[in-house]
Amino acid sequence: MKELISRLRAVPHLFAKATVVYCVAFASGSSLWSLRILSRTGHDPAPLLGVILAFFGGELLLLCLKTILYKRKDDSDEPYL
Repeated sequence: MKELISRLRAVPHLFAKATVVYCVAFASGSSLWSLRILSRTGHDPAPLLGVILAFFGGELLLLCLKTILYKRKDDSDEPYL
């Protein structure tokens, strides 16, 4: 167990990578589920799907902007954000 924890601590940006995987997986699952709703009931799930995808897309956008705009400690004492 200690070896697993030490290996996980060695991975850089582990939380960001896990967040990206979660957002992409959940957005894909939501899209597939909305297609299932459309095929079974004929109701258009576009408004709900738009809100779900906008939320996870916004989360990914914020993570991307944080990564892009963050200044390293070598360059300056403060990050942009």
